[in-house]
Amino acid sequence: MEASQGKGEASNRGRGKNKRYWTYEEDAALIRYLHELSCDLKWKSENGFKNGYMNKLEELIKSVFPNCGLKETPHIESSIKHWSEKCSAMAEMLSISGFGWDAEKKMLQVEKAVFDEWVKTHKKAKGLFGVPFTHFDKFPEIYAKTRRPETQVSLSSVQ
Repeated sequence: MEASQGKGEASNRGRGKNKRYWTYEEDAALIRYLHELSCDLKWKSENGFKNGYMNKLEELIKSVFPNCGLKETPHIESSIKHWSEKCSAMAEMLSISGFGWDAEKKMLQVEKAVFDEWVKTHKKAKGLFGVPFTHFDKFPEIYAKTRRPETQVSLSSVQ
């Protein structure tokens, strides 16, 4: 308990107590800038991103949404974790027979009963049935181990 809290008062921090719901536009900006950072050798390394990349994401997002209040921690960090988990779950499902991808609707194609059985043992897939995943095609590019030189992008064109 914090020293400033009285006895019996509930903390306003902790898992699920400081939720911030992102707008579609904020999500799209996060994914776009994450993709652009992944193309820039200044921010991308062989094993992921270099230190400070979330701070750079915060700056880039604030340049588009100056009053959004999104911070590196906990907002951007937890959103990236959420998207990474969902992308991983989606990729795993798509590698299994019976699951498909509708490129036009940008969503998973599978019978509801098959999906419900899958989710029983793969909790991170929860919430992916019947919901468009518009940014799914960007994640393999963002988390690719290596990039060809012609795919390098400069962030100077963004600012």
